[in-house]
Amino acid sequence: PRSARRPSPKIMPLFGWTCCQRPEAAVALELVDEAPRTARDTPVSAQDALAKLKEGNARYMGGRSLQVASPAGLRTALAEHGQNPLAVVIGCADSRCPVEITFDAQPGDIFTLRNAGNACPSGEGSIVGSAEYAVGALGTQLLIVMGHTKCGAMVGATKLVMGPQAEADEASTRRSALEQYLSDLTPAAREAVAQLGTGASADAIAAAAIRMNVFRTIKTLLANSTSLREKVRAGGLELHGAIYQIETGEVEFLGQHSDLERMVDAPPSPSKESVESVGTPSTSASSP
Repeated sequence: PRSARRPSPKIMPLFGWTCCQRPEAAVALELVDEAPRTARDTPVSAQDALAKLKEGNARYMGGRSLQVASPAGLRTALAEHGQNPLAVVIGCADSRCPVEITFDAQPGDIFTLRNAGNACPSGEGSIVGSAEYAVGALGTQLLIVMGHTKCGAMVGATKLVMGPQAEADEASTRRSALEQYLSDLTPAAREAVAQLGTGASADAIAAAAIRMNVFRTIKTLLANSTSLREKVRAGGLELHGAIYQIETGEVEFLGQHSDLERMVDAPPSPSKESVESVGTPSTSASSP
């Protein structure tokens, strides 16, 4: 594989495919011949969608992949009859975290939104509005916010909180867009410091902040979207957290927010969101 430390390998043909993997790393493909899921079909429930994502991630980890027998037929069906995605996934823009590949998904399966840090700390309209479209217009009933290990955005936010220039950076008024964005992500890092203590290492703080940031994003989505809150309240939408392990490819599903009911009934204002604690995953979820 090509990394920051190694030059790009030569591209070579592999069993008729152009591939830059070693032959022993080739993925076993299984062709499936089933009717494409389009907008003409009934939307998939949140729990069924979650099960399909888990199955897809298991295939990805096991080096097995499903591929439709007729990709052209799938494209035609989606073009003519519209999309009916299983889930909305808000993921990080990190090139090591390809959402569709992670879940062994086909075109039309996942409505993907990505940015650095899988976040919308200021209620960004592009993320919130796109999520509202998928849930409202397309009928998607599952929304996943997926962080990942070794997230550079959250490492950067942690350095702002723990670094010797933290106070000076806080007072700075001449910031680049990146510096301002990382500053907006620091509440999760500050909460991690408060939870683990100032004696914790920067790596431990960043790892905890990655998880807390996932649930902060869920909270911000609900705080800035009346339609998403109404969907959750009516039982037509579930929001789950997840962490992608870039070392193994496994997705750890964290469940729903433990304070979901309060957030739906009485959401905090955006101005308060940046300072309030986001709580923890629900008791039914894996522990962070």
